[in-house]
Amino acid sequence: MVKLLKTIVILSKKLKIKQIKSKFIVTLFLLLCCPFNIFSQTLFYSDILQGGVTGNGATRGAGSGAITMNVKIPPISTIKKAFLIAAREKDKEKITVTLNNKNYRFSDSTIITNGFLSLFQNPVNFTNSSMHAIDITTDIDSSINIYNLFIPPPSGTSGVDGLFAFYYLYIVFENPIYPKINCYLFLNNQDVAPITTYSLNNINPFNNSKPIGLGVATSNFCGSSYPNDSSYISVNNNTIGLLGGEDQNSSMVTCASAWANFAHYNDTLFGLDDDTSDSLMGGTDALADIKSYVNNGDTSVDVTFTYQTLNNSNGGILTNPIRAVMLSYSTPCDTFSTAATATQDTICLGDSVQLNATGGATYSWYSPFSTFNDSTLANPIATPSQTTTYIVTIKNDSGCVKTEHVKIWVRLVPTPDTIVISPQTCGSPNGSITVGTIAQGTPPFTIVLTNLTTSTIEPQTTNLLSGNYQLTITDNNGCTWQSDTLFVPQINNVIANFYSFPQAPWNNPNQSLGKAPMEVSFFNASQNANMFEWSISEIASYLAMTGPKDTIVEIPICTGMTSSCGLQHFFTEGGTYE
Repeated sequence: MVKLLKTIVILSKKLKIKQIKSKFIVTLFLLLCCPFNIFSQTLFYSDILQGGVTGNGATRGAGSGAITMNVKIPPISTIKKAFLIAAREKDKEKITVTLNNKNYRFSDSTIITNGFLSLFQNPVNFTNSSMHAIDITTDIDSSINIYNLFIPPPSGTSGVDGLFAFYYLYIVFENPIYPKINCYLFLNNQDVAPITTYSLNNINPFNNSKPIGLGVATSNFCGSSYPNDSSYISVNNNTIGLLGGEDQNSSMVTCASAWANFAHYNDTLFGLDDDTSDSLMGGTDALADIKSYVNNGDTSVDVTFTYQTLNNSNGGILTNPIRAVMLSYSTPCDTFSTAATATQDTICLGDSVQLNATGGATYSWYSPFSTFNDSTLANPIATPSQTTTYIVTIKNDSGCVKTEHVKIWVRLVPTPDTIVISPQTCGSPNGSITVGTIAQGTPPFTIVLTNLTTSTIEPQTTNLLSGNYQLTITDNNGCTWQSDTLFVPQINNVIANFYSFPQAPWNNPNQSLGKAPMEVSFFNASQNANMFEWSISEIASYLAMTGPKDTIVEIPICTGMTSSCGLQHFFTEGGTYE
């Protein structure tokens, strides 16, 4: 079946089989034999402006070093937006890269999409992978067309603990002398699969009388490094090439794969480095003008990737991940003004924030780490679970689309790792609540203990009576953690005990022991106490029917070691005594 797929693709190219027939054969093959995905990638950025867009990618795989990235920005342009994009395998890595001597930190706070399988390569599965982006607009100079990216070594062990595997510099610029351009940047959000179709829907209408740039960013399409480990790419069921190999900006990393190095402005699509602006892709050329594969006015396009063979020699079948898809083209849509803001840009974990977008007729908000009261409102209430970039897709009355971003920083609350409760013992105010290490939040911390029984604040967390309490911890940023009800129990662990020795009375030393009258010595064997009081009730059991003698002998309180606290008592009658 693998050979059949390859044969079908080649025949459709050589013989130019009618599109409807080719479409039927390939679809039938997919349904019969192959796992595949059909979905839209996450729309990260879209804009309509006078100007253009340019981009370039780089990787050192699991290694490190410097890479030069070329972009193309014409004179007298101003930067509208710029992003440094990164792909992270798994979820444990953090890294600081340097771009033209400025540092950028990729971490959980820069995630745009996450939770997908990017590679399946026995014995390592790269689950919970993510795409990241940092807005670097203010750091980009429109007069600079060469960028040097330095990638440090990954902190993980041979990539098993996760690593950042790919980077892309995406720049949008304005220039009043150039015609309008519409640009789209989609970031991956789904598992890698042998056959994957990205249905890019609800986009602005195409004008196919001018270039329509399609650029893709991929990795691990090994090409000639591993025979048959490339992927075919097709647009609306038209195969346009076979991608794979080591891109020019990979520093010759094995299995680096291909990404588009390009610029698009003044109705002209430019290929940079090893990319060309013709209608095909191939090898490490990941750029194509697809105007002949779409209809004028279309508002969607399908981009499909199909493994060259399902059983490649690279240790597994799921090794060709897509990182991003980029579109740039002329559109009949006019420019329109939009904005997105928030009531505040920093909140504490668990708090909510009001978002607000303007300039459109309809709105759609997205973040992988948030809930909304209604994501279709212009001004929803959002509750993020971590620092997140909100993306709002804005559509105006004409059906034209743009995006805006709002980043909300979420501060962690000062949560203790442990809370140890010591009980009150023997009625003394000696209970306590001990707070463990507070690893999250910003010191110094303020700890307040409330007595829920009396509704008062305790001066300390020691010397407590039994009862219900609640802890509140506030950090230097004002973020607060509050415990559930904490109960300090009361225990009495005193064990009263003694042992005794009978003695012959002084006036009859020859009397057998165990018979009254006799003298008995008592020795204290109690535990967990330090004050003692003795008393003996002279109530003989055989006199119970006639009434107690009611004679009580009280011995003064004694303190100190239990062995030093005892007494002697002379019993005149036999019986059971308390």
